[in-house]
Amino acid sequence: MNPTHILIVDDESRIRLMLRTALESEGYSVEEAGDGQEALETIRRRVPHLMILDLSMPALDGMGVLEQLKSLPGHEKPRVIVLTAYGSILAAVKATRLGALDFLEKPITPEDLRQAVASALNEAEDQPRAEVEVPEGGYGAALGRVRRALRKGDVPTAETLLMRAADLAGKDPAYFNLLGVLHEMEGNERLARKFYGKAIAAKGTYEPAQKNMQRLYELHTYGHSDEEVTLGDEGELLTEWSTQV
Repeated sequence: MNPTHILIVDDESRIRLMLRTALESEGYSVEEAGDGQEALETIRRRVPHLMILDLSMPALDGMGVLEQLKSLPGHEKPRVIVLTAYGSILAAVKATRLGALDFLEKPITPEDLRQAVASALNEAEDQPRAEVEVPEGGYGAALGRVRRALRKGDVPTAETLLMRAADLAGKDPAYFNLLGVLHEMEGNERLARKFYGKAIAAKGTYEPAQKNMQRLYELHTYGHSDEEVTLGDEGELLTEWSTQV
């Protein structure tokens, strides 16, 4: 059986070498492209299982590649993890709207890369969901209980409730936003950013996730933020917690 095929797209050869070394040590088959146009030509010849795509490149950049891939049917395009410069959170948000599964900020460690790749490859392809009979107030009430648990700092209860609601969530941005808050409270900023990004990808106008993503950017860049952690329809977490994250 052929190993998983990954395409690395970056205009810096030293970055490609570092990524390639980290991935080949895990047994992945790796191919390289030095710019966006070369990446598209490579994909036309053979669609990789996953593409690691730098957003900042001369000529055709990563965003341009995502724009061109957007109209292709699923079997003709790879899953995508984008690489962004430190602090380029708005670019990462736009990339998730264009279909990227995850994003990593440079500089990245081999371990972070391997974890992100494994997560992207294990993520199920989008499947049409069968209609689920939701009891009156069932799903909405579950999210309400999640919000109340998070406001109390009861992470185990919130996690249990979110897992139970997973089959009913579909692509609900409110669900992804609450997953982001959960991971942030657990101290996992990378996964928090990922799920805030998924909420924005599901609905670009969903303000709670946009505010949470902006707050993380401010914390990362300036070390503080005046914004509170936004839970969605039922209010926010206490400022005391949000400023300590």
